[in-house]
Amino acid sequence: MSAARSAGKLGGGGPGLRDADVALAYSVALLLVAVCGRWFGDGQVRAFDARAVAQLLAFNAGDALALAAMASLALSGRATLRLRGLDCVVVAAASLFFLPAAPQNLPFLGATLAGLYFWLFRSDCRELVSLGQLWLAVSGYETWGRVFFRLVSVPVLRFETAMITGAGQALGLGLSAEGELLRSPNGWSVYILEACSSFHNVSLAVLVWLSLLKLAGESVGRAKLAALAVGVGLIVALNISRILLMTLSETQYEFWHHGDGASVFSCLTLAAIALPTLRSMRRAGGKPALATPLSP
Repeated sequence: MSAARSAGKLGGGGPGLRDADVALAYSVALLLVAVCGRWFGDGQVRAFDARAVAQLLAFNAGDALALAAMASLALSGRATLRLRGLDCVVVAAASLFFLPAAPQNLPFLGATLAGLYFWLFRSDCRELVSLGQLWLAVSGYETWGRVFFRLVSVPVLRFETAMITGAGQALGLGLSAEGELLRSPNGWSVYILEACSSFHNVSLAVLVWLSLLKLAGESVGRAKLAALAVGVGLIVALNISRILLMTLSETQYEFWHHGDGASVFSCLTLAAIALPTLRSMRRAGGKPALATPLSP
């Protein structure tokens, strides 16, 4: 093996392509698949208008933070990160999952396998361990969380409907429920669909939480897990509040489901997970915690 390769380069002489660049390129490709999948998610090509372009280019907070964390890890380890022969095979094999046109979730299966490999078998390299964990979090948000939710959607939606109904009655809104249908005394009704569940926001919260930890160089500990639990609780409460507001009238429904209220809700959801996480990364006395080694 040449000295250039042992230093983390994929070529001899000159700047060369480093191993960290390969890991970052794979990470960017994975996130691009996720973003484009939301545009072509139903298999139909949408009209190429301003709204379609906005959907194509849209990065939610999870995407942006995950990209920032992956780039930070790759750049910080650019000079030292080294892929072994088996590592290169794993990344190459995972990249092949991008090739088939269907099923659309196939790239995330490759990312899951690669992520598990680096998390479990490359504990000697904190950057690779963290990248593997982020690939798993992205795959969980984009694919596995949704697959799991389909299996438990019926009891979860009924439980959430019961919580919303109970909260509405406690607030004097006079809500009643028939299955997943919420009825207001004024005759307006709202049906709770799978997309309305807090479950999807929770899976996104896990991605945001992990990305923030990796950006700060923090390991997962009791305080960080407690922050995640607090964030999840706040997100569930926010979602219940939002649906309660949508049951008031059609105007309120349009505002909180399609209008500016949806943007407000997204910002509050981000704050609900970000603020407890950032707080957990500060020492007693208000000083930011120093970066600590990342644990698998």
